Amino acid sequence: MDPYFYRKSDSAIATEHGAGPWDPRMLHGGAPSGLIASIVQNLPSEVPMSVTRLTIDLQRPVPVGHLDIDVNITREGRNIQTSEVILSANGKQVVRASGLKIRKAELELPEASAMPEVAGTIPETPIGFPRAVGFNTAVEMRTEDPAAVSRKAVWFHIKRPFLDSQETTPLMRAAATGDYCNGFGSTLDFDVWTYINADLTLHFAREPVGEWIKLEANSWISPDGRGLGFGELSDQHGPFGRAVQSLVIAKR
Repeated sequence: MDPYFYRKSDSAIATEHGAGPWDPRMLHGGAPSGLIASIVQNLPSEVPMSVTRLTIDLQRPVPVGHLDIDVNITREGRNIQTSEVILSANGKQVVRASGLKIRKAELELPEASAMPEVAGTIPETPIGFPRAVGFNTAVEMRTEDPAAVSRKAVWFHIKRPFLDSQETTPLMRAAATGDYCNGFGSTLDFDVWTYINADLTLHFAREPVGEWIKLEANSWISPDGRGLGFGELSDQHGPFGRAVQSLVIAKR
């Protein structure tokens, strides 16, 4: 399959396969989220490190086509690394992201402090997504409870590669999956309302594993035109992270 992006050293070409449900000329938020995750994950560090936080500010709609990429390591230490990634299109900054990596260690934790390990089984029931165009056409979704309205648990398998030059990592899959909080957490009618996310923040307690990522999504909607989409991220070994979005609520 053709990728979402053709990557170069300081730029990328976003293909039409990454388009979102709001406008076919603009990318689904999962596409740049996966791209940024790969950039931060691949940054060299003085000691082995893992990505612990990604904050992605979607300052403008990200268009299909050429994107300039500017990367800067803002702090390099023995325990942490911080970085900034900026995506620009047509001379305008469209995404500003920051990353935090923490050094890897081998610790023997008390049993009461260890993370829960819950064996997850991929459900059989497929689920569709409104306006299944672009990015969503290559994402397989399965649900544990088709009748759920909120706090819906959905497993995601992104089949299309993100990049032409690199295999898709579990972290990239997790970053893109986190962008679905508004889509599966909102109780608003897609045909009546828009609930576009202005950002996405992801926290990781450990590295995700595998090709299937589970999101348990929910939302809080305010009558003043804003909201929060949020969810817990898991793989088949149990929970590993959380995602939060700031939502812009409007009637169509």
